[in-house]
Amino acid sequence: MRAYLIPFLLALQAIGAHPLSAQPAPFSMSPGSERPAPPPAPSPPSPGPAIGTPVPFDMQGVAPVPQRPAAPRPNPTNGVQSLPQPSVRPADAPAARAAPFDMAPQGARPPATAVRPQPGVATPVRNVTPLAPSSGPANAARTGGRSEKPILPFDDIRLEGESDARSWAFSLTQDEAVNVVGLAVGYQNAVVVMPEASRLRVIINGEVINDITIASSANIFRTVVPMRSGLLRQGQNIIRIEATQRHRTDCTIRATYELWTQLDSASTSLIFSDGAPRPIRSLEDLPAVGMDTQGITTIRIVAPRIYRPEIRDRLLRLAQMVALRGRYAHPVIRVVESDPGASPAGTIKVVMGIASELRGVMAAPPEAANAQALAIVMHEASSGSATLVVSGPSWNDLDNAINIVGAPALNREGRPRNTVDTASWLWPEVQTLLGGRPIAFSDVGIPTQEFSGRRLRARFAVNLPADFYASDYGEATLFLDAAHTAAVLPGSRIDLYVNGRISATMTITSRGDVFRRHPVRIPMRNFKPGINHLAFETILLTAADERCAPGETLSEANRFVLFDTTSLLIPNFGRIGRVPDLAPISTAGFPFGAQPASIVLARPDALSYSASGTLLARMARDSGEPVRAQFLNAVSGGDSSVVVVGSIDQLPAGMLGRVNISENLKTVWQSMPSSNWAYPPGVASNQPPKPVAGTNANRADYVPPKAQPAVVDSGSTDDIRRRWSENLQRRGFIQQSIDTFKEWVERTFNLSLASLSFDERVSQAYEPPQRTSLLLAQSRAEGNATWTLVTARNAEALADEMVRLTNPMTWSQVSGRVASLDPTESKLEIEPIRDFSFVQTQPFSLLNLRLVAANWMSVNILQYALLLVVCCILLGGATYLMLNHLGRGK
Repeated sequence: MRAYLIPFLLALQAIGAHPLSAQPAPFSMSPGSERPAPPPAPSPPSPGPAIGTPVPFDMQGVAPVPQRPAAPRPNPTNGVQSLPQPSVRPADAPAARAAPFDMAPQGARPPATAVRPQPGVATPVRNVTPLAPSSGPANAARTGGRSEKPILPFDDIRLEGESDARSWAFSLTQDEAVNVVGLAVGYQNAVVVMPEASRLRVIINGEVINDITIASSANIFRTVVPMRSGLLRQGQNIIRIEATQRHRTDCTIRATYELWTQLDSASTSLIFSDGAPRPIRSLEDLPAVGMDTQGITTIRIVAPRIYRPEIRDRLLRLAQMVALRGRYAHPVIRVVESDPGASPAGTIKVVMGIASELRGVMAAPPEAANAQALAIVMHEASSGSATLVVSGPSWNDLDNAINIVGAPALNREGRPRNTVDTASWLWPEVQTLLGGRPIAFSDVGIPTQEFSGRRLRARFAVNLPADFYASDYGEATLFLDAAHTAAVLPGSRIDLYVNGRISATMTITSRGDVFRRHPVRIPMRNFKPGINHLAFETILLTAADERCAPGETLSEANRFVLFDTTSLLIPNFGRIGRVPDLAPISTAGFPFGAQPASIVLARPDALSYSASGTLLARMARDSGEPVRAQFLNAVSGGDSSVVVVGSIDQLPAGMLGRVNISENLKTVWQSMPSSNWAYPPGVASNQPPKPVAGTNANRADYVPPKAQPAVVDSGSTDDIRRRWSENLQRRGFIQQSIDTFKEWVERTFNLSLASLSFDERVSQAYEPPQRTSLLLAQSRAEGNATWTLVTARNAEALADEMVRLTNPMTWSQVSGRVASLDPTESKLEIEPIRDFSFVQTQPFSLLNLRLVAANWMSVNILQYALLLVVCCILLGGATYLMLNHLGRGK
């Protein structure tokens, strides 16, 4: 028998049986399991069936292209770095689905980490085509024989939790709509996401075109699906991406926060048939310019001798008109004096000037510009790129040509707006609420949905007018239409978030119930003028989740249903403007009053024009019309609001003090390194910089901190103990009781001694954090006017950081008296308003006056109490006099 076994064992060894030592490490449930494990020793790749598997969409016509750089993988045997082998799989192959708890569902690949991919760091990519800037005739990236067009409004979109979705709109020309043949989606997910129960769906114009398993934790996976003819249309198309995710092993609520799927903009795009689609043909096609892989649409304006005032004013107005006509999610202005050549993806070139000067900036200017106002789209003979030409024989004709570009916005100027045009990054468009009218979930894009998981989250947004004044008075009401089964335990809850802060909680106390218009009160303290982001979150506790038996995460029994008839009612609120207040800058309310704002550029150069143009384009997009502004060479007096744009070394003397900013900011910014940022490889210079990986100590200009002085011995242990005891005893029982009472009042009634004071709230000079890269500040001026300052360390930083500030999600955070940009997290630090004046924005009415007074008295409690006492005294005195007059005073 032993003789028969020896040849059998030798045969096993010959066909390459792996030793036990080469097996991958098992999945660890320890807290450190999210950390990347050492990769196994490299082995020669073996051909798999996935390479030869036919996909629904014929990809043979796509010429091979260089792959996106992948992160090097260390070789433990010889220290040589090697790249992970790419693999290809169909859009959705059920046969290739991983078995439960298989940590490598796509084949052999290194252990992954659930950490979000960091910008600027190479990420392993499988079957991903990089979108390089195009030099061809289309406003899309060229890949082999086909062309692609990015469609994500941001550099990445992160779908989190057990259920999440995003919706937005993209535009196509007629040629593009006809020639689209496929959609590529690139994503990466957390390692704890269970492929067997997690799905990613893509819906375009109401039709599901992609429904795949979420199973790519090691690197970015790109799937390509065909698009049927006639699905896409010329103009606006709506896309919705949904993610349903379940945890591999954990059933707790905390584990749901570990679930995420991140869409990658560089590998998510529309694919066109052979032969690039023609570029835009007319002004109506401007929205089809699209965006680059950062979600940015660059408006590159070429104009002669830009230092002249007559060019400057028209250039900045034209920038707003193009942004409005194109309805771009994130318009960025770049001003140049000479033709930079072909336009990359997401860039529209605009040539402006009077007809006699056009030959200095373009090879073949249109002859019609010598006779009339002209705003047309031309195609360059050399590259075929589209160029918008705005010109005329005189300056007046140039003004008329600019008005032609912005005709749709000018026709709507002055009309009340019921919605904010957010379609290009948030669909449906955000509705403006004026109070007293409920808005249903079906109107904000939240459908009726049944849920079998543990944490359901739904997001939406509403817009409030610029003169909204009710943050300290009144309550909004959510009328909840929902139901839950008896499996949901008491103690489950529903949380409501407003602008990232929890604002209301409703505890579920029943075992199986149906809610019909159940009211949930939401205090108004977290609402602000402009766009407000709200989130509805349901936390469901069940006995099955507490047991968490094997396979429980795969349960498909619905526990909760949210109906789209759920509605939000914001009551009537006070409407009055406040100065200073930065929030109206991000709405249609700036500037208050009939006077236009005065825009002052610290220096008339291309960088200042680019920074101010980007700011004005963002303001115009949110207001739906061009900013009412006049452009000045220097700061002058008057009752108009002034906006000063310039780097800190270009500002006029005393400007920081004028907006109540500490002069130390100059010293802090001048002492910092010239730049902490660098463009990642392959990113065009018109895109925002991203942080460079590494620590400060790795920089060549790093200066080590000064040595700290040694700790001085303050006495023996007994001396220190005696000193602490004496200090605590001095407070006494009465002082400790007062402090305890103050803490209880602040915690229970949200009151503090600051609100019980007659002293005028004088704002101290603001000291921005040292990491601040851009500052937006405002102060009061004479009358109803304001002084607003936008500044950065230098001119280059001002133009680049303005790109970060005007990102739609960052821009919606603008409020308060000062907003300082933190570039590492792309968020704003807000300095609240302490001293302000009212500006009347509505016709006088007693109802509005009562609402304004109620909100003011909610903040100034001591004044309200004294006014109430005075009214009681007056009422008592009047009653006493009346009774004496009637002879009944005794």
